[in-house]
Amino acid sequence: MGPERARAELRRLLDGISTSMVTTMGSDGLLHARPMLLARFEETGQLVFLTHLSSTKRDDIDRDARVNATFVSDKGDRYVSISGHAAVAHDTSRMRDLWHPTYRAWFPNGPEDRDGAIFTVSIAYADYWKTPTSHMVRIWDALKAITMGRVVESGTRGQVRLKPDSGQSG
Repeated sequence: MGPERARAELRRLLDGISTSMVTTMGSDGLLHARPMLLARFEETGQLVFLTHLSSTKRDDIDRDARVNATFVSDKGDRYVSISGHAAVAHDTSRMRDLWHPTYRAWFPNGPEDRDGAIFTVSIAYADYWKTPTSHMVRIWDALKAITMGRVVESGTRGQVRLKPDSGQSG
């Protein structure tokens, strides 16, 4: 799949999912996750969030830029795990462009907030799982698996690569 199709597929997978759990490597060598509101999925293949320059996640990515962002749809029918590299930059112009009045709860001084920053994730690849939305279909799949002595496999699993050279282990 070419990069344009990969980005389009990823856009479809993320459609309607606004909150992500973004995981970074902390100074203690442990993984740290926190919820973040997705501000935008860019055509360049980047996730864009707003954050604070003073946040610990900025310190985390200064040490190790590798991040993971996970998304789950409200209906529980789509799960997406995105791996990539993050960067944080103070950019008042982009803050203004992304600004929504509800963001004032986190940035009381508006888009000009001196501590406000853009947190971008350059996507290397995404793993995804799509399952049926019908509860009855899920139960039926589970019953079939039980009667056949197999592990339930409901839905589809796939991977979208945005950068062909991105490696994966495991």
